[in-house]
Amino acid sequence: MKPDTLDDVEEQAAGVLREPDTPRCTRPVPIIGGPDELAAAVAEAWPKAQAFWSRFLLLGAPVDDAASGSVAQIDLSTRQVALDLSLIRRKGLCDCLTGILAHEVGHHVRYPGTLAVHARMRMLERSLLPLKQYTLTNLFTDLMINDALRPQFEEQLCRVYQSFASDYNWKTDPAFVFYLAIYEERWGREPGSLMGEKCEAEFAKAYPGYRAEAQVLGQNLFALGPNVYTQFLYFVSVVAKYAMLKAQQEPTAADPYSCGCGEPSPDDWADALTPDGREREAIGRARDEGWISKQTAERMTDEQASDRRVATLPGFGETDATRVPEVMAAYYRQQAERFFLKPPPQLRVGEATTPTTIEEWEPGDSPRDIDWPATLLQRGELLGAAMPLKRQKVAEAEGWEVPLWQPRVEVYLDVSGSMPDPRVTRNAMTLAAQVLVTGAIRAGGWARATLYSTAPVQYREWCRSESELSKFLMHYIGGGTDFPFHLMRDSVSECGYDQPIRVVITDHDFDMNYKARKENVAIVAEAVARSPHFVLMLHASDPRWTEEYKATGARVIAVKELNDYPAMAAALSNALFEREDRVAH
Repeated sequence: MKPDTLDDVEEQAAGVLREPDTPRCTRPVPIIGGPDELAAAVAEAWPKAQAFWSRFLLLGAPVDDAASGSVAQIDLSTRQVALDLSLIRRKGLCDCLTGILAHEVGHHVRYPGTLAVHARMRMLERSLLPLKQYTLTNLFTDLMINDALRPQFEEQLCRVYQSFASDYNWKTDPAFVFYLAIYEERWGREPGSLMGEKCEAEFAKAYPGYRAEAQVLGQNLFALGPNVYTQFLYFVSVVAKYAMLKAQQEPTAADPYSCGCGEPSPDDWADALTPDGREREAIGRARDEGWISKQTAERMTDEQASDRRVATLPGFGETDATRVPEVMAAYYRQQAERFFLKPPPQLRVGEATTPTTIEEWEPGDSPRDIDWPATLLQRGELLGAAMPLKRQKVAEAEGWEVPLWQPRVEVYLDVSGSMPDPRVTRNAMTLAAQVLVTGAIRAGGWARATLYSTAPVQYREWCRSESELSKFLMHYIGGGTDFPFHLMRDSVSECGYDQPIRVVITDHDFDMNYKARKENVAIVAEAVARSPHFVLMLHASDPRWTEEYKATGARVIAVKELNDYPAMAAALSNALFEREDRVAH
């Protein structure tokens, strides 16, 4: 094959540049101040769009992102607005930029406002509709925003929907076509003016009476505020029948305003696992009004409501096995805050240090080196937050060791088959372990854990990351119970004179393991003798064995019911703080 000449290469390059539909860059590109012909129009429209909602918004300038798949969208995790300028030009919407941008700002300001609210709406929706990918949340928030924008931007918003009318297929997304009918009825527009006349005629045959439903929804929805969850439940109760296709197929979203708003973080999903007060109020109103049945309302608010919501998390039962454990790890961290305890400090020996002179802190430096008092005194709140100062510490005298008060906690957690899987339901024993490790880390100390069943799984290194340990605690084995006495023996030997607090979280199966071999008794006795505190938290323990454990010097917390574990956290706090004098002499 003949190699290309220089002239051939130049001709190929010129051809690429002449090709109008060839994507040059798939990354978001800044618009304002850039070379795009719409840059000036966006620069003019952007402040007007923000001013409609507030003059005091702090949002970055829009970017051009053709990969968004929508006319415009906002990522609420970064608060970044993106436009698809090529699509806007192709649909003839260049003079609608202010309305388009104002719509996206509305997601930031009000609906949903945060990804935490978005996650709660998704949880409510999935409690009512058996849909995995398709969601009504974007249609609801768009409707609420567009109705607020209507006095000033009605024509611009309508033109966006009209420009895509030829693409609408009511058979694949009937809920969206019904959603357009709401605008036509509420805003007094001709039937079919947004969805297209052909689509309207076919849809009316398939869903007789849909116009009356759209009109009633448009009248009632906006009077149900200010609780957005009440409005959302009413919206879903009406639109649900249009979202359910035959043969259990899922609709394919046709909305050109598929803003997305970004994906809630694991912390957002974790926070949404427990219905809050506003959700419970909305569910009660929906039950009283007849939007949902009494049985459904009970299922959405009873003691198992959180467990049912776990089953609706993105990734549950799918091939991606990491998403649900990350959410559940965040859930246990949040729940631990309610039962937080500060473990007693341990007298340890470490190198004496002294602070050095102040230097500029730079990105990449450890945040722990920041001297905030000096930063605020010298630079104030505004400048100090942007340009902090650091002060590192060096040894005052090399090799000179002094007592340090830092806790270390070593947790042994039973994850056998008699315990619930913490990834799919609330496991109070896992929560107790999370409370312990969180307390140690926040007190300036370290923690590590061993999970055991028929075989142990270890996080052997001493760790100061709440997130890392919470993710580790999501491991589950679910077999028999075989306590790893050999690992405890190795730990006692390894730690030498620097022994940690040791806590075993288990049930009465520990009794069988304890008496199975004589060396097990000796291992526990040595661990109790050398640990600053050795605590056994036993569920449904045998009183005879409890007394034997106490005789070795161990502290035993007997828990009657698994649901008593939150109270057990308080009991554990009492066990660790039982003595006023915690200083080892």
